[in-house]
Amino acid sequence: MNYLLKVKFESEAQIIAIKTLLEAQYGCKVRPRGRHSNRKAVLGGKYGPSWLKQNDIPWRKAETVAFYQLSK
Repeated sequence: MNYLLKVKFESEAQIIAIKTLLEAQYGCKVRPRGRHSNRKAVLGGKYGPSWLKQNDIPWRKAETVAFYQLSK
């Protein structure tokens, strides 16, 4: 996966619009990944070792969202 962009999460519509725009521009699938400064508090009991999830959380619960281009 190739890193493309990082934005502050404001709404689901915003993230979906950016994802659609990036997919049209790059011609392949784009995956949003959520980031949060206090991941443990957001995920509660589902918190796992960071080396397993690389600090990813569901993007709908994120402070910021990073977009990655999936391999063709």
